[in-house]
Amino acid sequence: MIEIKNLTISFDGKSVLENIDLNIQKNRITTIVGQSGCGKSVLMKAIEGIIKPDTGTILIDGIDIFSLNKKELITVRKKMAMLFQGSALLDSLNVYQNVALPLIEHSSLSEDQVKEMVSEKLELVGLSGVLDKMSSELSGGMKKRVALARAIILKPDYIIYDEPTTGLDPIIAQEIIKLILKLQSSYKLTSIIVTHDMDCINKVKGNIIMIRDKKIIFDGIYDDFKNASDSFVKKFLK
Repeated sequence: MIEIKNLTISFDGKSVLENIDLNIQKNRITTIVGQSGCGKSVLMKAIEGIIKPDTGTILIDGIDIFSLNKKELITVRKKMAMLFQGSALLDSLNVYQNVALPLIEHSSLSEDQVKEMVSEKLELVGLSGVLDKMSSELSGGMKKRVALARAIILKPDYIIYDEPTTGLDPIIAQEIIKLILKLQSSYKLTSIIVTHDMDCINKVKGNIIMIRDKKIIFDGIYDDFKNASDSFVKKFLK
């Protein structure tokens, strides 16, 4: 479980998020929505421990991540994975090397064991026969799938999806949404999706968090979000 308590974050004296209180339940999908620039990505980076708040804290499985030293924070981060908006594959590495990298860095598995796990995860995301391809040879949808395989290779408890469908054509976007739901079902992850894509929101459902004017203006289930009386929520849904 992720507990966010009284979180305020500012840059150069200008606040971006103010007094945020939020619980993200385990083994469920939580979608964080709002207009561009509302603070969604800032909140995501705070959960990762990348941005330190002015006040407040974030507890991951009861551990205050901002009280940890660097080594302790790395240990907690191993529970988490990130699917970056641009996939963030390393151009100098092929598909196998990109997916295997977390295992090579953080495990003592043999080369054969690494190869087996990489092949298994690539098959899970619907890719095979691409181990030797470079990222420049992959389509946008294939890059997302490779990045997903890399994200789940260490079997994380939590996974954060940063705008997972942005920049993809509608057909590929639908495939990525289906894959997110498949991974959720297979691994019982705690998934956090940061998006403004209404089709993605409608497909994954789950819990919805909406940020506006530095505050959370909605925190509840998908059906209540769709039927909310708040005028801004209604405008967002149109």
